[in-house]
Amino acid sequence: MYKKTRVIIVVNKYWECDPVCWVLTNKYINEQCGIELNAILTCLTYPSYGPVKTVCAEASLPRLTIDAEDKTIEVWCISDLLSGSPEDLQSSSEEKMRLLPIIFEYDLQKEIELVIAVGTASSGPGVTASSIFQSDNINGSVVIGSKVFMHNGGDANSKSHYNTDSWDEILESGSTSFIEQLKIVDFSPYNQLMLCPPTNPSTNSQQIYVDKNFIALGDVNVTDYTQYAQKDGETGSAFKAHYPNNENGVSMETTHCLIYKAAKNHLNNQNPPFLFVSGEVDRFTQFATDVNPKVYAQNVSGAHNAGVAVAIIVSMLNNESVVKLKKELMAEKL
Repeated sequence: MYKKTRVIIVVNKYWECDPVCWVLTNKYINEQCGIELNAILTCLTYPSYGPVKTVCAEASLPRLTIDAEDKTIEVWCISDLLSGSPEDLQSSSEEKMRLLPIIFEYDLQKEIELVIAVGTASSGPGVTASSIFQSDNINGSVVIGSKVFMHNGGDANSKSHYNTDSWDEILESGSTSFIEQLKIVDFSPYNQLMLCPPTNPSTNSQQIYVDKNFIALGDVNVTDYTQYAQKDGETGSAFKAHYPNNENGVSMETTHCLIYKAAKNHLNNQNPPFLFVSGEVDRFTQFATDVNPKVYAQNVSGAHNAGVAVAIIVSMLNNESVVKLKKELMAEKL
């Protein structure tokens, strides 16, 4: 028998993780997605009221696990790791990078098959430039890609001072085989599951866009929400300056790139098998206009829609496990 692997799904904030877990544990949605999870899904710390508090960060557990035939799929929340950290460090890139290794060291017996970063995001500058989207407004849609770009947005007032040798570089996934499978999926049957955000929703309804070349641009060391529009613009400008002809910078937030980098550090600087799932809730540099009027509804609808994409991914990974097992059993009979 083959040895089980790990699929590690890491969601940033607890209010982003709650909707993702809700989708995965919701019978109606699972039936609509064609997922059978009841027998293999175990809730360890979900549901919880806010971040899950433990005696120490090292005692943190996945919110839930899904035990497939040849892999264990884990859903983690970074807010849980930071539950004991000071309030002013809850958005600190430096603090997240200090604690993220706990996730990757949780089960050293299994090889990491895939790392998936999940969260809400702004559209990157590439949404306007690319012909794929046909609009500068994809609010409520989900973007799935496999590359990241890290820009240092910190300043003297920041509560975070993380440093890396990877500033302003496109960092590649170590494997794109799974996202290439996702690319050919017809997502139209799942559109009925996507929630429409209340403020400036997408002009082309809510869609799931997939491309291995899509890049998550990261505003690193930004801890003040009021600076998001400014820092997003600076990160977008840095990306354009370094890659003037690249239109794939389609997601903008703070943490996808950190999850990638923590995985890469864990793998001794090898590029990790990685993809990101961004629930887009505001247009590029329009955080105050699109999110602030209805913060809860705008963010939760985006996180829910990211959860729908995660449910589809989990379904595919589970089905992949079943097919693999059947092939192995057939081979043993022969």
